[in-house]
Amino acid sequence: MKLVHYVLVCIIGAYAILPANARPFLSPSVSQTNCTDPDFRRNHPDKCPSFIGAGTASVLSGATILGGALALIGLANSGSDHSTNTDNNTYPRPSLPSYDMVGGDISDIQMSNITSTTKYQLNSNTYDEIRLAYSIARGYTGAGTNIAILDAGMDSWHGKFVTDIASGPIAPDANVTSYKIAYDMDFISYDEIGTVIGTASDANVFNASWSVPMRATELKSREQLAHLTDENFISNLAHAAERGAIFVWAAGNDADSQSSALSAIPTVMPEMHGHFINVVAWDSTTGALAEFSNACGITSQWCITAPGADITNGASTASGTSFATPIVSAAVAVIRQAFPYMSAPDITALLFETARDIGAPGVDAIYGHGMLDLERATRPVGAPLIPITSGTMQPIRTAHLPGVIAHSITDAAPKFAYFDKYGRAFDANLSDFISIKNPGIGFQKLRAANDISIANIGNFELGLQSSNITFGDSFMQTRGNDWFGFIGAHHDISIGRFNLFHRTRIAFGNPQTTDNSVINNFSNIYTASVDLGAKFGNWTFQVSVPDTIIHGTMRMHTPSGRGANGDILYSNHTIDIRSRPSIEYSISYKSITASFVDNPYGTDEFFIMTRGRLVF
Repeated sequence: MKLVHYVLVCIIGAYAILPANARPFLSPSVSQTNCTDPDFRRNHPDKCPSFIGAGTASVLSGATILGGALALIGLANSGSDHSTNTDNNTYPRPSLPSYDMVGGDISDIQMSNITSTTKYQLNSNTYDEIRLAYSIARGYTGAGTNIAILDAGMDSWHGKFVTDIASGPIAPDANVTSYKIAYDMDFISYDEIGTVIGTASDANVFNASWSVPMRATELKSREQLAHLTDENFISNLAHAAERGAIFVWAAGNDADSQSSALSAIPTVMPEMHGHFINVVAWDSTTGALAEFSNACGITSQWCITAPGADITNGASTASGTSFATPIVSAAVAVIRQAFPYMSAPDITALLFETARDIGAPGVDAIYGHGMLDLERATRPVGAPLIPITSGTMQPIRTAHLPGVIAHSITDAAPKFAYFDKYGRAFDANLSDFISIKNPGIGFQKLRAANDISIANIGNFELGLQSSNITFGDSFMQTRGNDWFGFIGAHHDISIGRFNLFHRTRIAFGNPQTTDNSVINNFSNIYTASVDLGAKFGNWTFQVSVPDTIIHGTMRMHTPSGRGANGDILYSNHTIDIRSRPSIEYSISYKSITASFVDNPYGTDEFFIMTRGRLVF
């Protein structure tokens, strides 16, 4: 027996579109109907299509198999007017400063410019459902992907319509090729279809807008599939999957709770998991599964929903899972262009995870993973990750840096790439992940009590001081509390009851980073500080310039993206960290000091401090 033997109620549609070696023997009289008779068409909706509107060909019959159109729609000569473009070895990465904000990188003007175009308006409801405008705004057009349309060819209405959708506004730069597997209303054999699949050796995506009346639950084994189709067909499916191709299949238009048996191929061919997407059709008008569409049923784990009702190519309007399927095929092309290093299983998993839940919570038997969503599919999924020099991938948490370092990075404006859970690279400004955490002049003064004086020669001194001037954490981690050597000079002059003083220090050190940092190293850092003041009895008035970097650079090794082969790419940055000085104004009475710090790189400070010691 061959595949169609199991469903006799759909015999008219089956005879019309199943491969020749899958049909029962039928006499011509059995295969004829009287669909030209209005009464017959009204009383036999399972055998005759419903034509909606003048010049349209929307097939809603449950008896049709070819995604609801090929079997019972008259075929007409037609040419293709779509353009192709396969010359694309580079790809733009989205820059998403608000990575978890829906469309946060897209302006209202961009959206308006896209959604107001004639091509978008042609099927605006369809494109709005899958949030197409966002992937267009992010620069993705499907370039570099070869889509093979396994259909009735460009000389048929159905084949041209499916091809028009696949090469339309979703992925206009994908290379779409139509492979003719049906002539008039006769399919070639499964053996020959297998050969066609093998011939399309450069295809990344195979679009199959056809189905069979046998239900997915009836397919029990690989041997049964081979018996009902052909071993060459199965073998070429497996070979195409092995080289990374993805098959996108129509669920069928029988208004059944289960998809077609062909949509269940992964149940008996485990190697097809990650290389197979079953597509059911959504009706934007009713906000539910289209009345003609089969549900996902047991294929729910690899099933997705896409609009499939009242879609137009400008000349006619059609409905069917046939036309939902090339929408998903084009979406695969979009993801392949955006992230060419993604494997087929990662692409299908991404489309499933980012689909909008439109049925029962989670994956369900009607809509599978939910509605295809190109906005969610082209922005990061999960917490942002960063690969660091040591080769490990770690979550990005906001890095806290002193204002001096943070503002030096902001002025240099370096870009970097972070990665999502699928290893996809997204561009961002490094400064968007940095927060200022000044060490605090007051605390520095308290720490100054721990300075180590090595030698004093007249008005000169040598020693060591602790400094957090290059402190950093998270993915810009430094060791902190570095020791700087210093040389200083101080002078005191008495004028009457006033004692004037000044103190100057030049310090130098080489701060160290850690293995968990994108900061490779620092050059030798030189800082300077100056104190000027006067004492009058128990009062002290002082103006100071706290430690200020007068020379030094920071070297970073940051990820910049991924190559098409998946290798992580890095960029090197050398950032000058010389800084503008803070100015501190203070007044002291005995051991109590009140200070105000005018900080050019962060929060101004006001503090009151006192020093003392307890003796027991």
